[in-house]
Amino acid sequence: MTNNADIVELQQQIAFQEQTVDTLNEVVSRQQKDLTRIERTLSLLAQQMKNLQQAADAGQGGPEANEPPPHY
Repeated sequence: MTNNADIVELQQQIAFQEQTVDTLNEVVSRQQKDLTRIERTLSLLAQQMKNLQQAADAGQGGPEANEPPPHY
């Protein structure tokens, strides 16, 4: 009977480990999607900053450059 109990215990542990691995896999997958989204957003922001810097260097400024200062 000890062997049967040991086998049942091992089967339960394996089932628990499989569930844990599946849960961790879901978390890692979700994190990868989040990282991909964040990387795309960061790349877009970096491009926008580069464009703004180029416009400022060229003396064009942004949309607010054509507006008079607030004290006028």
